[in-house]
Amino acid sequence: MKSSAGRFGWVGAACLVVALSWVATSARADVCPIPERVSVNVRLLDPAPKVVVSSNLKQINSKAQAHGLLKRGSMVLGLTQSEVGTSMNMRFRGQGIGTITCISVDRIDASFGHAKLEVQLPKEYARGSCQYKTVLRHEMEHVRVNREGVRKYAQILKYALEKAANHFNPRQTASMESGQDAAKRILQKTVQGVVASFNKDVNAQHALIDKPGGPYDANGACREWK
Repeated sequence: MKSSAGRFGWVGAACLVVALSWVATSARADVCPIPERVSVNVRLLDPAPKVVVSSNLKQINSKAQAHGLLKRGSMVLGLTQSEVGTSMNMRFRGQGIGTITCISVDRIDASFGHAKLEVQLPKEYARGSCQYKTVLRHEMEHVRVNREGVRKYAQILKYALEKAANHFNPRQTASMESGQDAAKRILQKTVQGVVASFNKDVNAQHALIDKPGGPYDANGACREWK
């Protein structure tokens, strides 16, 4: 018996929406004032998994492309599909102070989590049968890893965005546009770094679940497999 990781992927690095407020002042020329700390909100997307029994083994194998709980090293028995994404809206505050332009990130509203979380079980296995329960148990472990992962990394993303934005603030720029572009590059890179860490973390856990001979291996769990 051989196992392979449940299927999951990353959708959408960041969707940016920018708002700007502008203030002109002559106070303390050539010095950008220190703004208040950036307000960052990350909305967690954590829907309950959907269990689907609408495909047969052949159809599941076609979708899986060798990913999933395997039987005899070739036949995929079940499949977990997960799509994780994020979006990010930013609000800026700009000031003209004497001869310089200052810009600060004022607020970030982001989301992180599952756009899709679905377990697919084959129609060949009757609900409540040994085969059905064995495959479901295995796939639900992949679901657990994914859900715990997005909960953990939503908080990590919040702290990372707070740190990056507060480090950026305030910024003296040639123009508001160039300042916004610089902030967006920094924050997008921050998101990408968190996403990379998330993927590395959950991939390692999926590999343990799929380890041959492990507690979630289907080998020997049931008398008969189709």
